[in-house]
Amino acid sequence: MSYPFIVQGSNITVVIDSKSHTISKTHLAYQKVLDAIKSGDWDTVKDIIEPKKVVLSYGKGNVSIEGETLYWKGKELNSGLAVRMIQMLQEGFSIEPMVLFMENLMSNPSKRSVLELYGFLEKSNLPITPDGHFLAYKKVRDNYLDCHSGTMDNSVGKVLEMERNEVDDDKDRTCASGLHFCSISYLKCFGGERTMILKINPRDVVSIPSDYNDAKGRTCRYEVIGELNVAPEDAFTKPVQETAVGSQPLPKKEPKTGSTPFYRGYSDGYGNNDYDSGTLFGKNQQAYDEGYNKGLSDWDDGDDERYRYVTPTVTTKLTPGSAWPFPVR
Repeated sequence: MSYPFIVQGSNITVVIDSKSHTISKTHLAYQKVLDAIKSGDWDTVKDIIEPKKVVLSYGKGNVSIEGETLYWKGKELNSGLAVRMIQMLQEGFSIEPMVLFMENLMSNPSKRSVLELYGFLEKSNLPITPDGHFLAYKKVRDNYLDCHSGTMDNSVGKVLEMERNEVDDDKDRTCASGLHFCSISYLKCFGGERTMILKINPRDVVSIPSDYNDAKGRTCRYEVIGELNVAPEDAFTKPVQETAVGSQPLPKKEPKTGSTPFYRGYSDGYGNNDYDSGTLFGKNQQAYDEGYNKGLSDWDDGDDERYRYVTPTVTTKLTPGSAWPFPVR
């Protein structure tokens, strides 16, 4: 069964049982109705247009929207991020980057970071990327080393990381340990000859210090994707590729290789292979566990492979008078 319909401008009109129904692009289900009409799925068209309430599911199914209420895993959210996502839908914008951002953010173990990070981004005018990360700034020395210790290379393409529990999570301790990032307003408050553009996963943010009007943050990991080549106030008014030096898409980085239990564990975890619980012991088992957990986490989050296990090279020793095939000793 099909129903008479017309798509006119920003409206879709469908006639069901002699009753006309019109929805516009601001309707939460507009795109879903349009897709159902294109595929001839008339049962879905009727279910969406006629019934009670429309419930839309996004991403991995953790985000759903019913009317003007957003739910995370079935629990209603009233955060600034949830409100903004509803507004964007009603205005006809895609919210997929915001959904991915929310999924990354909700994997952050810090409740304070989950509650405060999106407000920091809106206040600081820092953009969210299509894969649900965000962009921020960092001032460094002329040789690309960090201003504080002078030991960390922040040139384009570098990924810097440290153990999360080594990053100070007390927002009232303003000058403390961690990998720092900031907004435009903080740049003039900090030394350094170069301004780098960072890409940060919201799950890795640990705290937003309360000094300088909440204009900077601490994280345990970031990727340097470019160097600012314009005045800071103009940086994110255009695509990053137009305002950065060397920020064009980078070739995919090859993972580090090794033959230790850590690398073996990482490869098993990243490949979603079975966990090896019977062939290693003591420190080797601990190293394997650490690698497995990191590999599984990167796989689940869709991150690039960072490490890869390679089989150890076996040395063939020859004895006088031996013949092919030579024995391996």
